[in-house]
Amino acid sequence: MALLDKLKSASLKKIFENFLSLSILNIVNFIFPLLIIPILIKRLGVENYGIYIFAFTILNYLNLLVQYGFNFSATNKIAKNQNNSEIISLTYSSISIIRSLLSIIIIFFLLVGYLIYPNQIEIYLLGSGIFLGQGLIPVWLFQGLEKMKFITVINLVVRLIAFLLILIYIKTEKDMGLLMGLQSISFFLGAIISCLFVQFNCRIDFRIPSIEQIKTDLKEGWQLFLSTIGMNFYRESNIIILGMTTNYYIVGLYAPAEKLVKAIQSFTNIIVTALYPHFSRKFASSGLDTFSVFQKTGRYLGMLFLVGSIVLCLAAPLIIKLYLGTAIESTIWDLRILSFIILFGGLNYYYGIIGMVNMNLEAYFSRIVWISGIISLIICFTLSLFLKDIGASIAMISAEIVLLLLILRKIK
Repeated sequence: MALLDKLKSASLKKIFENFLSLSILNIVNFIFPLLIIPILIKRLGVENYGIYIFAFTILNYLNLLVQYGFNFSATNKIAKNQNNSEIISLTYSSISIIRSLLSIIIIFFLLVGYLIYPNQIEIYLLGSGIFLGQGLIPVWLFQGLEKMKFITVINLVVRLIAFLLILIYIKTEKDMGLLMGLQSISFFLGAIISCLFVQFNCRIDFRIPSIEQIKTDLKEGWQLFLSTIGMNFYRESNIIILGMTTNYYIVGLYAPAEKLVKAIQSFTNIIVTALYPHFSRKFASSGLDTFSVFQKTGRYLGMLFLVGSIVLCLAAPLIIKLYLGTAIESTIWDLRILSFIILFGGLNYYYGIIGMVNMNLEAYFSRIVWISGIISLIICFTLSLFLKDIGASIAMISAEIVLLLLILRKIK
């Protein structure tokens, strides 16, 4: 009860509403891709699915460049200025312009690449709407305002339409380009609807920001941008490394286990994300008192994440058989190893994002994330040559453990 006493009922209500909205949003973002994986494997084949997911992973890397860490720095800024319409409008306008410019630059380079290597680059150009759309969807704005239900509904409708179109029109490996195009359309359509919603329902004015405003937002997001890139450097690179050191068939075996774990982990991250605006305000006003609540919350979350990891590890054979229609031994072992990402990755997200960002330790967090990422790459390149997909799984869990040890050492 001591923890509940610290968190007032009004705050708890907001946290719960954000948690519920973020849960639905993550279901939308993860459940449709998860449902489509076994369908695509059957229609495209394991190897062609490997080609698709390899390209999709690279496009997600490009999306990280567009996101630029604003999902945390801008959320923090909006949460602390919820009643200041001037700051909200300027921040929204500045970040929208920055992300649009970054998207245009990336698309320009893809067009140049297409002129040189049309067969290799075409699938990436068709998928450019993925990072362009996600860059324009202001999830950070609604999260900072703690009004997530609007963006959740928009994403649900758009993703459902895309899922149905893929289900209807993607039949063979010849439809690979159409598949990527439908993904692009869904993200871009969501961006258009959400921007219109901000303009007419939230009454946030779009203004031409000053160069100083853009510089300020870029500076505020820089360290978190480096941290996000570093963290995803090892969380997303295994598929690419496997594609380079093995073949697309191995990628097709490994990817379903990784996607399942990330989908489940997204629900642990929801808890942290829902708490983020609350702790941002609390740390700004009462540091020591809030730190005690922060530590206690971390212990509770650790126990919850541990139970989730153990359950997933034990249930791996049944899950893979039900999910893919056959018990693929290699994929089962991948899922068992990666199941502990829920524990270590969840705690890294909590102590790293909520803890270190609000303690002004972004630079240190960025540094240790990159250290962990480099360790992961070395292990993955080495082990994948001998253990293939199992080596990639070991590399990812090793990086999460190293990162957690470095974070806890600094906080304590």
